[in-house]
Amino acid sequence: MRDDMDKVIVERPRRGGSWQGDGRAWRNSKEAGSHLGMKRGYHRTKWLNENLAPLKRWLHKQVHRPWDKVYAELCSGIDRRSTVQAHIFEHIDDFVERGAVMRDGQVWVSASWWGRGGRAPLEEASHVELFVHPLTGILLPNRRLREARAAQRTRHGTWAERRGDKPCAVYHVIDENTQWHRVDGCWFEVTLAKFPERVDAAKREEKRYDVLRRCMVTHGGAGRRPAPDMPTHASLYGRNDVYAANKRQLGRREVRARLGDDA
Repeated sequence: MRDDMDKVIVERPRRGGSWQGDGRAWRNSKEAGSHLGMKRGYHRTKWLNENLAPLKRWLHKQVHRPWDKVYAELCSGIDRRSTVQAHIFEHIDDFVERGAVMRDGQVWVSASWWGRGGRAPLEEASHVELFVHPLTGILLPNRRLREARAAQRTRHGTWAERRGDKPCAVYHVIDENTQWHRVDGCWFEVTLAKFPERVDAAKREEKRYDVLRRCMVTHGGAGRRPAPDMPTHASLYGRNDVYAANKRQLGRREVRARLGDDA
């Protein structure tokens, strides 16, 4: 852990307190209580504004390590005697599930983000990215996270579907090597590349990383489904001889200029 982790996380301007006004009318009304502080009714209170992204990245780099050692290193870098720095420890449970238990040979975690509603199997917890194994005490990633989130979208639908928005096209073909794909409500320009031709049939096929599917693919395995939530190449690109080599997120104006109401 870097020595200035506490400063990276904590030292940002606090939010709130920007509005001020004359609160005498409210303080003299019947809605106000009989015992008020000197600042009540005059301005908003401020709240903390931590930058928790470095803490999350650091925790993800500590996977496959004993949680006791990870927590000890975290305590050595952040002073719990400071009220502001001690507040960081309240956010650890937002990234790490520390209360996992074993039931019938399976790891069970909290069923919801706030720990309410009992427990559920790990593969059904769409909010758990990291967890501490209840038997070994090792910090591990949730390798079934994508499947759990895909199952949640299937059960509850996307935000656009819950709002009642009209369905839109999954992708648009721009040219032979360029397509526009809609992923979680955002449009990306995907550059396609063809798989290398096999010179020797006895050699193994070369693997290529597909940036849209986020996995390694081969020419022979392009049409296969590596995970339950992933579509096949034929349904994703309309062909099996290409893979996504690069992608770029498109701006709203750029999408509307080409697609119009279909965006």
